[in-house]
Amino acid sequence: MKIAIESNDGITITSPFIKTIGYVVYDINESDIVGCEYRSKKMLNEKIRETGSIIQDKFHSMVGDCSTIISRGMDRINREVLKKEGLDVFITFKTSAKDAIRLYLRELLLSNKAAH
Repeated sequence: MKIAIESNDGITITSPFIKTIGYVVYDINESDIVGCEYRSKKMLNEKIRETGSIIQDKFHSMVGDCSTIISRGMDRINREVLKKEGLDVFITFKTSAKDAIRLYLRELLLSNKAAH
C-alpha cells in the first residue's frame, strides 16, 4: 500500500492555506514503512519535457498508485471527490510527515484495518 502526504519540502506537511507542489509517498508493507520518496510537480514537469508526453491530470500521475492521502486540511468537496475515487483521506494536525504516517498506521492498527 502507498500513502501520499501533501508536502512542499519532503519533510513537513503543507499548510492547507498554501498550494501543494509535491507529496511524500510512503510504501507500507502490512504496518511497516518499507520505502519513502518525494514526488514534486517540478520533477513531473521535467519528466514530461524529457519524454514529450502530455499529462492532463498531474495529481493522478503523481499519486495515482496511492490508496490514502494525508493532509492538514481539505475542503469537503475535494475530500468527497477523493473518497468517490476510492482513496482514503486522513486529516491530521501533525506538521511532520513522519509523525503523521506513524499516527495513521497506529489508527489503522487500532481500527483493525491493517495486519498485525
